[in-house]
Amino acid sequence: MDGSEQSRAAVAFAVREASLREARLRAVWVWPRPLLAHEDTGTGLSERRRLLAESVAGWSERHPDVRVLQDVIRGRPVEQLALAGRESLALVVGRTGRGGHTGMRLGSTIHGLLHHADCPVITVPSGTPRERDDHVPGLAERSRPGETDRPPAA
Repeated sequence: MDGSEQSRAAVAFAVREASLREARLRAVWVWPRPLLAHEDTGTGLSERRRLLAESVAGWSERHPDVRVLQDVIRGRPVEQLALAGRESLALVVGRTGRGGHTGMRLGSTIHGLLHHADCPVITVPSGTPRERDDHVPGLAERSRPGETDRPPAA
């Protein structure tokens, strides 16, 4: 999480998937260590916690079955997210491409996670119909564990 459009798209996807799997969700904002030792970390930490809360706000009402935990962690993003992935079914991260083929380029964090994470890494592009329409094609047709022959929700 970083408050960006890409991370909001990732949260939307992650909440829906957690709901389908009856899993809890851990939203993590990795805050890199300051270059200058005198950085105001108390104010910065409070601001990031506020932005993280805003980024996940509203999803509890849409999916009350999903418990969303929130953490702001200091350190290197790849290292900290890979550590978080050790206790996760998957890492869901937002991505954005540059140039003409948006879906074909990954940022350095995602690239690093693909090499270091111990769990699947799911990348979610921003600006997709999924995000705008609050609908993931095919997602409504999937059933929850233990459910069979149930018509999809409309």
